[in-house]
Amino acid sequence: MITIPKNIQELVSYKPGKPVSQIIEELDLKESAILWNNENNLGPSPKVLEHVQSVLVTSHKYPDPTSHELCERIAALNNCTAENVTVDNGSESVFDCVFRAFFEKDNELLTCDGTFVAVYIWAKSNKVEVARIPLARGYQFDVDRLVQSVTPQTKAIYVANPNNPTGAMISQGELDHLVESVPDDVLIIVDEAYYEYARAITDDYPDSFAMRKSNVLTLRTFSKAYGIAGIRVGYALGDPRLIEALRKVKMTFAPSNLAQAAAIGALDDPDHMHKSVMLNKSALQQFYTALHDAELKYIPSYGNFVMIDLGTEDLAKAFTENMLKKGVFIRHLRAFGLPNCVRISTGTSEENELFTRKLLGT
Repeated sequence: MITIPKNIQELVSYKPGKPVSQIIEELDLKESAILWNNENNLGPSPKVLEHVQSVLVTSHKYPDPTSHELCERIAALNNCTAENVTVDNGSESVFDCVFRAFFEKDNELLTCDGTFVAVYIWAKSNKVEVARIPLARGYQFDVDRLVQSVTPQTKAIYVANPNNPTGAMISQGELDHLVESVPDDVLIIVDEAYYEYARAITDDYPDSFAMRKSNVLTLRTFSKAYGIAGIRVGYALGDPRLIEALRKVKMTFAPSNLAQAAAIGALDDPDHMHKSVMLNKSALQQFYTALHDAELKYIPSYGNFVMIDLGTEDLAKAFTENMLKKGVFIRHLRAFGLPNCVRISTGTSEENELFTRKLLGT
């Protein structure tokens, strides 16, 4: 019998729920709002579809393993060179590469509870121990405690800014404090998956890559504001030495030719991305008003979602199920370690209106 390593045995397989179409049919829903995965329901730019269509005929050939054109485009957007950029099948895949590129035996990852669940999964699958501290008040990363919790075993610190699923943001001052207070041989991974949304919401949102620190690695994605989550493209920005290490361990031909083309198409249409972030900004205000009127406790968000705290797990579960029966798909955050909370993504104007209407019973 083949032995399965203990760390893999202890992982829980991803168990997707029923397909949306099946739920809609079973509940006989006449209208619906799919607001549970932080997707950009506005969809991709038409230029994305054009670029993907144009490279379909080359699908019998391997894609450019260096993603040269895409890396050059990302570099131009961030005032750097392609040596500062690597791309992969979503920023989650980049994060997986971090463990293989930088961690050695007995190294630990330091982070907080209540953040992106894939962080804990990829760490365990790579046999990396995770030192976790509670989130601070306001459901944000506790920067002071992170600094105080660094040990000789700490190889890297992971922070999500803004945090998923809570939506809370780390300020420039807090990020400066983190970077300046830990040894420069500790890698600081800043996950900025909601970068474009956050920048549209506040001028105080910090760009971690702009700090140009040799031990800071910035993760971003095309899955959110650019609207191509299903195509899987993410990237890292950082010191060339870090980027080269990540390139050594990534899959040779990732991302695919279609994914590279899609990302380039997305960058070719900044107006579409701007439309997405402006729709989200107005949707958040719409949600806040409705949640206030419903007397529900919400956390101000810098992403494309809002988290609400129902007080108990039973109330959070019941709220989620009740909204589903009304056609509004939202996420109970038990799997994120926040069983009292639910997360509602913003959607199209029609979906946002449906959520607020069903929430208030109007």
